[in-house]
Amino acid sequence: MNFKIKKNVLLDELVKVAKIIDYKTLNPVLLGTLIEVGVDDVSLITSDGSISIKSVISKKDSGLDITEAGSILIKGRYLIEILRRSDDKFVEIILVENNIIKVSGEKAEFQLNILNRDDYPLLGFREKGNEFEIKGSVLKKAMMQTMISIDEFNKKISLTGLNFNFKKNELFISGTDSYRLSQKKIIFEKEVSNLDINIPIKTVSEFIKIVTDKDIVRFIQSEGYVTFIFGNTIFQSTILEGQFPDINAAFPRDFNSIVTLGNREFSKVISRADIPNEENTSAVVNFKLVGDTIWVKSNIHQIGNFEEKFQEFDLKGLDEQNISFNSKFFMDAVKTFDTKVLELKIIDNKKPIVITSPEEPELVQLVLPMFIN
Repeated sequence: MNFKIKKNVLLDELVKVAKIIDYKTLNPVLLGTLIEVGVDDVSLITSDGSISIKSVISKKDSGLDITEAGSILIKGRYLIEILRRSDDKFVEIILVENNIIKVSGEKAEFQLNILNRDDYPLLGFREKGNEFEIKGSVLKKAMMQTMISIDEFNKKISLTGLNFNFKKNELFISGTDSYRLSQKKIIFEKEVSNLDINIPIKTVSEFIKIVTDKDIVRFIQSEGYVTFIFGNTIFQSTILEGQFPDINAAFPRDFNSIVTLGNREFSKVISRADIPNEENTSAVVNFKLVGDTIWVKSNIHQIGNFEEKFQEFDLKGLDEQNISFNSKFFMDAVKTFDTKVLELKIIDNKKPIVITSPEEPELVQLVLPMFIN
């Protein structure tokens, strides 16, 4: 194996595929990066057992010059550090023995031990199945707006990830931990085959780190797997087993009070009510609507209490409400709205509070109330 390439191109791609490596793994072979050199391109492959990623470097704009094809398995973190310390524009990588590669430029030369290629698991990247295309910016934003309601350690496996449910030309991305619920609707021009899968939160988190706003993403569902193809990258993951709950009934349709207020202004009030404490637990915030005034209160045992009057809002419906909620859950929900205005939709103190915005009607956040004496 022998090839020459622009150092920065190789370094960027190595860093990208290394993001999913779990350095706490009990399987040392999964610490490796598989480099496969073909006739016209170089592929970099990593896996943590459930997530796999493949990045293909072509000759275009990379300065890639292949002298001899082949494949090796290396600990990518060491090659990354070598490349970061190199001042050369180009590097040449040569397999000089069965267990050693030489990394050289005009000024410096390194020798690096390699791992046993035969020990690496055989990975099959699935590029066919039920699929649709979506802008990277749209998918990334929707994931970030809904993943706030996921508890990775939930005992219900199906709730440890995001649910993707495609019906006709509408994609619903939903997440819940049973105490709050997030849902984003994305409308497509064309109908797509029905799809209903649960993607692990770790997969979502790693995908967000890699995809860019400019990418066009092919989303492919195959049996037991989901694959994202964008740019020169194939990102694949197993999907969660189990049935995601039917959450449509969780969203109320009729409300007794709808409060319209400024996002930034009210967020500041809730932030002030979230009194820090030694246990680092979230405050329970009480929201009391009386006529033309909202009283926001919080009290943490042996720490202190807070009260503030808020009157900059419009109201439809009943002018008396008294509901309490977890301050962190509420703030997490509010921060997903990049809007000036919010709508707080309330039935009573026993029903969830629904947060929406007329500027972004496709996004809905729901937070269950808390009961205090």
